[in-house]
Amino acid sequence: MKTLLLVIALCLPLSANEQDKDALRNLRSVYEKAIAERNLELLKPHLAPDFTAVMITADEITGYDGILGYWKKVEDFLGEDGTYQVSIDPDDTIFEGNIAIAKGRAKEQVVRSGKHLDFTSKWTAIARKEGDAWKVVRIQASIDPIENPIITALQGYQQWLIGLVALLGGLIIGRLLPRRKKA
Repeated sequence: MKTLLLVIALCLPLSANEQDKDALRNLRSVYEKAIAERNLELLKPHLAPDFTAVMITADEITGYDGILGYWKKVEDFLGEDGTYQVSIDPDDTIFEGNIAIAKGRAKEQVVRSGKHLDFTSKWTAIARKEGDAWKVVRIQASIDPIENPIITALQGYQQWLIGLVALLGGLIIGRLLPRRKKA
């Protein structure tokens, strides 16, 4: 009888944990859908009142308004014809009471000015169970600062700009220097 009670006691948290994992998987789907549809309003009901995040650009944001401000920055970077897609790949989640700590990778694709930038970021998220719902409290995302296609693309633009300035400078100096007359 004691063995049966022990087995039941051990199984109860596992089934509750599966329900919680399903709820968090749903948050992943909501995020992917919000980005795909460019409808950030879908995220709002899933954010805790004290939500904060550090994005891959090291921008710290607070609340839903912070997400909107950051998204405006992303949209400005992408330009009119740019696109951004994301696919979340979570690892196992750690549950401690009403707190869940999740981590994983995000496979991201940016198309800007016809250039495709594919990269993987790493993220950590903390969620808190409020009543029957999980609310995201904190997100931290990062990208490799060295093997980073965004930096590489921006450096390419910078090199073109430096080359163009050097060429123009050379032409101007060449025109301003007095010409030597042949004797």
